[in-house]
Amino acid sequence: MNQRAHAALAGRYQDDGMAGSSPQKLLLAVFDRLQRDLRDSIEAIGANQIEAAHTSLVNAQELVFELNLALAPDVWPAALELRAVYEHLMTLLIDANMNKSTDKVETCLRIVNPLAETWAEAHRALQEKQLAATPSGRVQ
Repeated sequence: MNQRAHAALAGRYQDDGMAGSSPQKLLLAVFDRLQRDLRDSIEAIGANQIEAAHTSLVNAQELVFELNLALAPDVWPAALELRAVYEHLMTLLIDANMNKSTDKVETCLRIVNPLAETWAEAHRALQEKQLAATPSGRVQ
């Protein structure tokens, strides 16, 4: 994640005390919040709480926009493929919000959940690697 992208994501979470977090932890927090917003919007749509659904879906759109902004294809060529996924998510989220469609939101969750798990696994692997590399056995 480049510095500008990290700063943009950090700005979203300053109020939550996440601004000083590592890029990896920040990414996990973004995915956690994205999953929560999607679940909240499904619940709100089901309860016919249109404003709450709109708020959750708009926040989800902002998170996906920032995730897309954080991609650095010049550093990681696969970022272009992930960008296509994020753009597809954005299209689904906009449609879900316009039509208050739980089906579209559930489709988003089916896309987001494996991505979140993949990033969490990558973070765990990085922590284990760092743990093994430090003499004291503590991650720095």
